[in-house]
Amino acid sequence: MLSNTIAPLDLDRKTIISNSSSMMAFTPPNKPALTGNKLNISPIVSSSSSTSISSISSSSSSISSKKRPRTSLATANILKNIHPSDYARAAFKANGFGDFESIVKDSEARFVPPTAAMLAAYGTEILMAVRNNNLERAKELYAEGAFQHGCNACNRFGESILHIACRRGHLGMVKFLIDEVGLSCTTIRDDYHRTPLHDAFWTSKASPETVEYLMKQPHVIGLLLCKDKRGFTPLDYSRGEDRGRWLRFLWERRADLRPMKESLTTTTDNNVISLADYAKEEACKDSYDTATKRQRILG
Repeated sequence: MLSNTIAPLDLDRKTIISNSSSMMAFTPPNKPALTGNKLNISPIVSSSSSTSISSISSSSSSISSKKRPRTSLATANILKNIHPSDYARAAFKANGFGDFESIVKDSEARFVPPTAAMLAAYGTEILMAVRNNNLERAKELYAEGAFQHGCNACNRFGESILHIACRRGHLGMVKFLIDEVGLSCTTIRDDYHRTPLHDAFWTSKASPETVEYLMKQPHVIGLLLCKDKRGFTPLDYSRGEDRGRWLRFLWERRADLRPMKESLTTTTDNNVISLADYAKEEACKDSYDTATKRQRILG
């Protein structure tokens, strides 16, 4: 039986493939279709990584020291039926960027295949330093020239050290690799077409700080719409129990969900629809039904 949550794998890609017949496979959480009343996106409730959205009550909390409207039980029940990836697409659409295909193509044009230099830089020492979150050792190796500035060290499957740091939620290591080493989140993906942003959501514990940092990098926002070979976007990799937390995260940044290239917009003011209407429309699409989500990510 497939799990309805995704847990990070600490194994090297080569090990994963060789043991695929005996290891547990994971699928992203299902995204059931919405039914009933119109969705009210605004009063999204907050949720910690340890709290399921199903336990949301109607009690109110504050945003920036201001009271927000009480969340009704009906609204909470509707929110249980929307996935963060649906909300992200709704926000892009509401911001005037409904041509998702163009945004994805623009993002895919930046990816480069692993080079000899990238493969050579993927050594045991830097790999262990990143896996163990040994930032001091990683800095020593970089100073010693173990890996070069701007070189996305990766294995032959395209999985880079940045993928690994993101999957483990090591914000300090991610910042070091991007800010100091000059690695890019938008030019590397593995042979399953998973980007570091996919891995940033594929953590045992939600790491919104890491995701927020990545989303501030050039052109990373568009990666939210990029699918891996199984059709899963980065948000599809988030754990089911963190759904409310990621909805809250996206709602607070809804105005930022737009590509950097303004020329990519194809939606006019006359046909921009509300976040609520579009989120409902996206959630009801056949591509998000239960059968589709039964596909395995690995193996």
